[in-house]
Amino acid sequence: MKRLLLILLAAVVMSGVAMLAAGKKKSLLVLDWSAKAKMETPAVSVLIELGLKDDKPVTWSGKAVASGAKVVKREGYRFRKEDKLVEPDGWVASSHHGLRVPPRNPGVLKSEGIAPVGVVLQLAETGADATLTIEPDDKDMPKAVVKLTDVLAGKPHGLWDGKAQVRRVSTATPLITTKTENDFPAAAYGPDGTLWVAYISYTLKDESRRIEQEPLKQQPADFKAYYAPKFGDQLFVKYLRAGKWSEPLPVTDENQDLVRCAIAVEGNGDAWVVYSANREGNLDIYGRCAKKDAAPKLGPEQRLSTQQGPDLGPVLTTLENGDLLLAYQCWTDKEPAVIKSLLCHEGEWTGANVTEVPLNGNAWHPAVAAGPGDRRAALFDTYHDGDYDVICREREGNFGSVYFAASSARFEARPSAVYDAEGRLWIAYEEGPEKWGKDYGALDPDNGNPLYNHRSVKVVCIVDGKVRSLVAKLPASEDSKAKIPYLDGGASRKYEIALRYSNPKLGLDGKGRLWLTYRVKFGTRYTSHPGSYWLTYARRLDGDHWSEPIEVHHSDGLLDSRPVMLPHASGGLLVIHNTDGRYTTPEVIHNQIYASVVDLPGDPVDPELGPPQEPGTKPGKQGDAERADIKRIREYRIEAGTKYQLLRGEFHRHTEVSWDGGPDGSLEDMFRYAIDAAGLDWIGNADHDNGAGREYPWWLTQKLTTAYTVNKHFTPVYSYERSVNYPHGHRNCVFVKRGVRTLPRLAEEDMDKRVGGVHADDTKMLYRYLKEMDGICASHTSATGMGTDWRDHDDALEPVVEIYQGDRMSYEKEDAPRAGYDPKSEKLPANIGGWYPKGFINLALDKGYKFGFEASSDHWSTHISYCIVLAEEHSREGIVAALKKRHCYAATDNIIVDVRGGNHVMGDAFKTEAAPALQMTVIGTKDLDRIDILKDSDVVETIKPGKREYKGEWKDPKPAAGEHYYYIRVQQTDSAIAWGSPMWVDYQPGK
Repeated sequence: MKRLLLILLAAVVMSGVAMLAAGKKKSLLVLDWSAKAKMETPAVSVLIELGLKDDKPVTWSGKAVASGAKVVKREGYRFRKEDKLVEPDGWVASSHHGLRVPPRNPGVLKSEGIAPVGVVLQLAETGADATLTIEPDDKDMPKAVVKLTDVLAGKPHGLWDGKAQVRRVSTATPLITTKTENDFPAAAYGPDGTLWVAYISYTLKDESRRIEQEPLKQQPADFKAYYAPKFGDQLFVKYLRAGKWSEPLPVTDENQDLVRCAIAVEGNGDAWVVYSANREGNLDIYGRCAKKDAAPKLGPEQRLSTQQGPDLGPVLTTLENGDLLLAYQCWTDKEPAVIKSLLCHEGEWTGANVTEVPLNGNAWHPAVAAGPGDRRAALFDTYHDGDYDVICREREGNFGSVYFAASSARFEARPSAVYDAEGRLWIAYEEGPEKWGKDYGALDPDNGNPLYNHRSVKVVCIVDGKVRSLVAKLPASEDSKAKIPYLDGGASRKYEIALRYSNPKLGLDGKGRLWLTYRVKFGTRYTSHPGSYWLTYARRLDGDHWSEPIEVHHSDGLLDSRPVMLPHASGGLLVIHNTDGRYTTPEVIHNQIYASVVDLPGDPVDPELGPPQEPGTKPGKQGDAERADIKRIREYRIEAGTKYQLLRGEFHRHTEVSWDGGPDGSLEDMFRYAIDAAGLDWIGNADHDNGAGREYPWWLTQKLTTAYTVNKHFTPVYSYERSVNYPHGHRNCVFVKRGVRTLPRLAEEDMDKRVGGVHADDTKMLYRYLKEMDGICASHTSATGMGTDWRDHDDALEPVVEIYQGDRMSYEKEDAPRAGYDPKSEKLPANIGGWYPKGFINLALDKGYKFGFEASSDHWSTHISYCIVLAEEHSREGIVAALKKRHCYAATDNIIVDVRGGNHVMGDAFKTEAAPALQMTVIGTKDLDRIDILKDSDVVETIKPGKREYKGEWKDPKPAAGEHYYYIRVQQTDSAIAWGSPMWVDYQPGK
């Protein structure tokens, strides 16, 4: 009987515990902590957007009066200097042409359309029947009364047949607006509701370079002012407590070189800010702790990573037990990049080992998430079997599982993850096309895809270890890549303006509802000072659909922007984000940090999931043959008195930073492409003046060039494109040392004396600058409107030339393989970029100029243009030294070209008493169709190997005394080409 009573009592207790557990509200640490934050109830914001269908600038002055709501703040949207707000409720404003639209180009004026203008209203005390009455000054347009109920629910309201609209935007509050360039925000809550924000500020050294460099009125006496090697980053942290923001606390001094930061708070209230910092040439992860205190002070800096090689992009989260989980990308010269992780418990950091996955590809973009109980997840993408896949490692206690969240043959990268209170893991990632970064260009449009072709965002949910899709759908961009002739039917512009959705981030609002943000590309090279622009949009998952996209106000800027998403105490979503103002404040380019709040009415709705799905499959191993080709070329050595290795690269690659680089993708993607898709040994960024001479994008480019330098594995060079119209020409400048600023153009006030729009001595000034800065340059697309008639030259400072460009064609000589034709001839392919035949390279060689040959990509093109240098060492110094000596060759594939004249190699000039002879070794990636031997740019012999390798010697049967140049041109059966650099042989027959 006693035993029975004990059993019944135990059953009652267990039942009670179960009932209590069932009645307990499920939550997460981040939801509990954010609910304690003392924050004002945010206003709601709407945008009155005007001029959406204008075909010419139109005055849109007027006023707006709210009823049933209180306007607490007004702000101009895309206002220019002549636009203004008029108190109490009016404005004077017009729609405009894009900032960079050339006023004397009617074709561009028409195609670009008109930029709208608007007014943002922040509303408080908004009632259910609130309305907005908009009254234009134009009496021919009736006033409009807009019921705000649907607008505040996220549904845009059109006006005047679509000429205008009222739509919801986030309520954005400036957080960091100091004179410095403020970027890379990180944010987290503490257990008492304190909101911590970390960010990196860069101090401009030259305020005149904030928007665009100004032309020079005269040549400077020297160029000392153009060398600025001193670092300029500083890391700050500030916090919001009891409704009041603290002053920024400096985490570092102002002379730093930093690559992103992260912040999180331990369960005991100690806040940790973690960052990647360049110390004595090595980037490591460092951290400082702000102890829980009424007036927090930062403890000493701690070095958290110690291996040689760059450690980049730290991310942090707080686990449910109050410990911190840190992950970061780790590069060494011994193995592929991996994601490493650490745990922090009461200030002590130890290895977490939650990200070790036995794969052979480089790992990128770590993300971490904390779930209920002891659940945690670390995600990243990795280059696996020829493309990027998303991998998740999830742990609970001692249990760990690794699985692919996405593993098809498409580009799948940049994961973001969050747990909900139910313990479901939500993962978002960016999806691109198959064959990302593979063969694509003007003459090869169908075998691969450029780096920023179509992009879409995908969201999946992990339930019981299974990948589940969502019933709710997101928009997908279309494949719009251009094919020549680029201008036919506006294909180039269509590719440039195509919408692309990327860089997703996931987060929960204060009610535990799932939100997604992502970047959307808009505009063209003519839209803003920096060119194209990207905006962040936020959407909430509501059962079987996503809410309408809501613009995160003041989120315009570069493509690669990573907002922080946190719950807001009011129940909405808090977004901490960066802007440079290029779209919203078009005449002011200034990186600032904002805090946005967005919320929508309605109670939480359970998400509807699809059935379990496979993460994707691939058609077998991808890229094995290419990897073998790259291995062979890396292992090949040339011994000709000196021992050389072949290092593949290029120095003409554009990104989001160029004014016309909107379709080129991010700076990070340039490095992904170079390291993974192309397997290069080096690369040089060639954004136009590193962003029109603006100092901040120059700094970002310099910073990342250093950050992705992996000793004897991958060595980017410091470089940029300096563009001047024909007959001067576009030239790519390359430097060994960091800190060389871009050189403005030399202006000519007298219109009649201008040459190519600038002073006649502009190129001569460039040579002076290069000599002082120990740099070199190379002309590209020389037989186009971007080229030159070779009026200026310096063998020492312009030692190489771009003989072939993947984005266009060859400029070796007229009628050469892959060269374009005079459009008037109607022969195809027509020369892209105009017909300027004085720029063909053979004409420069005939003048006695000495060039080594190189090939590069320019815009869009990928994987079909390489500059292979014969380097004495794998270093930045070794690469540039080889280019200075013309020790290089150009190729469209991984072809080995080894041409010698005794102990002389390609690019050398030498004397001989014997008849000139070439010793040739050529190893192709396919069978060799022909090897043309050219003397003074004329084919004097053709060899037909018919197999993949050729080794032999050719002697000039008709040697002529004096100096003559010789080179070979290799063509494979698959049409791939290589051009060996000339050797200049001064034949002095023995007497």
